[in-house]
Amino acid sequence: KQWYQRRVAITAGDVMDTIREHANEQSIAVVGSHIVGSIPLHALIKAADYYIEKENVFLMKEQQKLRFVIDRLGLNSVSEFKPESKVIEYVLGVNRHGPLQSSTVQQFVESVGSRTSTPGGGSVSALVTALGLALGQMTGWMTYGSKKHDSAEKTVTSILPVLHKTIDQITPLIDADAMAFSNYLVAQKMPAANEEETARKQEALEEALLTIIHVPMKIMELGCSCWAPLEDLSTNYNASLKSDLQVAIKCIETGIWGAYKTVMINLDDVLNDKTKQEIAAKARKLLETSELMSSRILAALEK
Repeated sequence: KQWYQRRVAITAGDVMDTIREHANEQSIAVVGSHIVGSIPLHALIKAADYYIEKENVFLMKEQQKLRFVIDRLGLNSVSEFKPESKVIEYVLGVNRHGPLQSSTVQQFVESVGSRTSTPGGGSVSALVTALGLALGQMTGWMTYGSKKHDSAEKTVTSILPVLHKTIDQITPLIDADAMAFSNYLVAQKMPAANEEETARKQEALEEALLTIIHVPMKIMELGCSCWAPLEDLSTNYNASLKSDLQVAIKCIETGIWGAYKTVMINLDDVLNDKTKQEIAAKARKLLETSELMSSRILAALEK
């Protein structure tokens, strides 16, 4: 097991560095490498992360990491390495985002305003929370590298990856909320002509209902996980972005509040009283934390 764990941890970066070490022992120069066939995206990203950590470079975005690792592995040395024809996900045209997440702003707004149940409050809460986090991330980026805020660099470089990762986790919930409600509607249409069918339908409805509740709970948890980093940012940031950071805080608070309301309105239909009480208590605690942190950060920003 220990050997296996070490084995799966090996990246293309490890392999390349090992080759370079052996080549140096023989006084042979390694000018690059070549990938035969296609490669999974995660393999290149892991190799990029290997070099990012090794060289203490600050990169987060997928395209930046790809350009970086292509250079470090020397993948352009034999022929131009084109991700669109070499990375499996790009070759297959895999859309890793749902239809709502992939839609334009105009399309999303029109979808919300249309005569359909989804997207509704849960999807909007996810988006509002993500937008708040994105504004926080923008504030961090605009603070990073500024001579006036040299003292904030360590704080910002620890905050930005957290916000970036949380945004990546929240944005899929825009579609997940709509999908969960659609599954609930499907369960409602199940036949109930006898006791067996009725029991099966009730079980499916309860499962779908708990999924509907799980999505906004996840929005609350993810949003609340960023309050501490955002509070740290609010103590040392580019002051020209004060209003942007204030909007960020209010958006996150609003998104969490909206997710809470989505949880509570659906919780009424849960049959298991113990489950209902546990979820309600957890949701209230997250809401209270959000309101407390939002008020505290906004008050500090006004000083």
